[in-house]
Amino acid sequence: MGMTSSYTIEIAERICEEIAKGKHLHLICQTEDWTPTERTVHRWLNEREDFRQLYARAREEQQEVFAAQVITIADTEKDSAKARNMMDARKWYAARVAPRKWGDRVEIDAKVETTGAASEALLAFLGALEAKKGG
Repeated sequence: MGMTSSYTIEIAERICEEIAKGKHLHLICQTEDWTPTERTVHRWLNEREDFRQLYARAREEQQEVFAAQVITIADTEKDSAKARNMMDARKWYAARVAPRKWGDRVEIDAKVETTGAASEALLAFLGALEAKKGG
């Protein structure tokens, strides 16, 4: 629908409240008469640091809502195929929007230090292995 294109903190906060509840920006801008167009919201995101911060927090809250919905769907949906589809959609979306938090990939931050003795032992082992192959 897109009623306004002038930024106001009230409209920005209201958009972010809707996002935090689990609604998508596309749907909010398409169905609510008080919102600007989706394009205008993206312009605000590019131009306004205060709105970017509000929006980022709303998106984090939205992911928590989706996580809770996955559990609720698993506990309440009678049709297992429908439940799986609904849960997978939310998990897929969360993994794409916040991969560090919700993605399947596990990152390990480790530092490996070796000592001279360990390096020498490894070289000796590899030498013995090579000798065994050749002899």
